Amino acid sequence: MLATDLPFWRRSTGAEQRIARLVEFLRQSGYTVRIFFLCASDKLNHVDREITEKDQQAISSQNLDIEFKHSSHPPRQLSKKISWYLKAIKHRFEKHQSSPAQSANKNTTTLDDYRWPWAINAFQDSVRSFAPDSIIIEYVKLSYLLEALTASQRNSIHCLLDTHDILHIRNRQFLERGLVHWLNISPEEETEAIQGFDTVIAIQDEEAKLFRDLAPEQNVLVCGHSPPQLSSQKKPRGTEEVLTVGYLASANQSNFLSLNNFISQSWKKISERCNIRLVIAGLICEAISADSSNRLREHNNITSIGCVSELAEFYHQIDVVINPVEFGTGLKIKNCEAIFFGKPLVTTSMGMDGLAVQSGGSVMVCNASEEWIDCLVQIAQSPSKRHSLQDAAAKLSQTGFSDQEVYSELDNALRHKK
Repeated sequence: MLATDLPFWRRSTGAEQRIARLVEFLRQSGYTVRIFFLCASDKLNHVDREITEKDQQAISSQNLDIEFKHSSHPPRQLSKKISWYLKAIKHRFEKHQSSPAQSANKNTTTLDDYRWPWAINAFQDSVRSFAPDSIIIEYVKLSYLLEALTASQRNSIHCLLDTHDILHIRNRQFLERGLVHWLNISPEEETEAIQGFDTVIAIQDEEAKLFRDLAPEQNVLVCGHSPPQLSSQKKPRGTEEVLTVGYLASANQSNFLSLNNFISQSWKKISERCNIRLVIAGLICEAISADSSNRLREHNNITSIGCVSELAEFYHQIDVVINPVEFGTGLKIKNCEAIFFGKPLVTTSMGMDGLAVQSGGSVMVCNASEEWIDCLVQIAQSPSKRHSLQDAAAKLSQTGFSDQEVYSELDNALRHKK
């Protein structure tokens, strides 16, 4: 059983892509997978949790077994319904009495904000009916669901936490830049939460080391990301006079700030020295459109195409992928995808975190604005350089992202009985 509140079947963010591929791998490997999905109101983060007809079509096409649990739907049994309403009233009252500091900033959420009182009973019913051998919980915010397990269940069910990030470090990075992270969490809170699990799934090696320090008694393994296996994924793009640079991202503040800084500090100087264009895709386009300053209007060689239905559609139309990420934790899914699709990648030292593959000459690291300018101008002006990068990227795409390499530790852990 996998518990989440992310509509991963949409595959519109890096986190959704990763969960979707994880579920896909498990099912292809012979596991029976049921999804416990929390349809909880998330107005604080302005996230659309409504399940649309398009969602239902995607769920059906991906043949997913999903059990939806709604925060607005009480259980049918009368005794449970009464208990549900009492807990809901108490929950709303406690939120209304929250601290002035938290009330003043409605974008700040804590672990308690994700604690839905009805969800524990709902999870109890789901575990009882499905009787899983293992439970994977997505993100530390849903760790409280373990309280639904009886002592007997807790002793027999392998409980795993899929972390995606070390959230207290990510939270600190955002605060240091005057930004609000989606979860305000301390090292002590995160440590206490992860210590309730048998196994902690880290997304990259460096984070696994930190998790082992935080929870030395827990089994910590690494499970990164293996992009979807598409037959046309490495279709070569013909070299043209104009270098097409691509950036695909979700709408989080780290992506938005990093892209804005890149455009304001480097793009004009790059454009003055070579024929180049930038294609931006993903949910980041909505954030850019809503931005009052909208720096894209200042450049006629930047195109925003919005969300793409297939990753291959985006990668087939670009020559080079950029990711000028300045802060954030976890594995950069967009960087994995760039390498997998055989595209040269230009990123920062931060963007290289967690990439275990050797670059083979196709991954370039730029941190200062001058480095970005010189690097992209050189690629644009030198056909031989571009060909060399593309050849190296094509070779690199063959290694490092097989299901065996990415999921073997997790597979072994799931097959190991408690």
